[in-house]
Amino acid sequence: MDLEYFKKYGKIIGVDEAGRGPLAGPVVVGAVLLENIKQLEILNKISNDSKKMTEKARNEAFEIITNNFKYSIKIASPEEIDIYNIFSATTFGIKRNLEEFDISNAFIIIDGKNFKLDIINYECIVKGDMKSKVIGAASILAKVYRDRIMVELGEKYPEYNFQKHKGYPTKEHIENIKKYGIKNFHRITFNPIKTLLLKNEIKYNKNDFNSMRLMKIGL
Repeated sequence: MDLEYFKKYGKIIGVDEAGRGPLAGPVVVGAVLLENIKQLEILNKISNDSKKMTEKARNEAFEIITNNFKYSIKIASPEEIDIYNIFSATTFGIKRNLEEFDISNAFIIIDGKNFKLDIINYECIVKGDMKSKVIGAASILAKVYRDRIMVELGEKYPEYNFQKHKGYPTKEHIENIKKYGIKNFHRITFNPIKTLLLKNEIKYNKNDFNSMRLMKIGL
């Protein structure tokens, strides 16, 4: 796939996200620019769908990609996710990345479907991280960067054990939410947090959440 796009367009930018499903933390979007065949050869050796790689392999690939490619990594915050929804927040992250590139002579390929951008030179590809090494590279950047954010958050708030589950809705994470409540890095429009809040079954500091976030769930 990548070689076909490269021959047709000359330069391609792969885009992918990490963290659409968790109950806490930002959604992170990565973008990688492929400019020549040598770079494609590098990706053919190291790049894959980040979810299928070990943590060690992802971290090693992250270093190779960031040292050999023009790239960008942007986030959309939990607040943006709650106010605008996860799909819109992911779109914000995509647009923020593309602002870092000259896209006038590049074609953009994005993992997923239905993203609407104010440009014409792009295509959404379902399961693109499995089909394209450039999208796979973007998925590695997004996954590693997000994991590092969650590990740092876990060091500051050890009661949630983010180092282990990275904010995903595991049984342990949900039990910790019930025990310790939530902070502003949690996504209050996501269940079971939303339901627990509406039932007044978890603790939270109202000052941690602006009125727009609380209104979104009827608080």
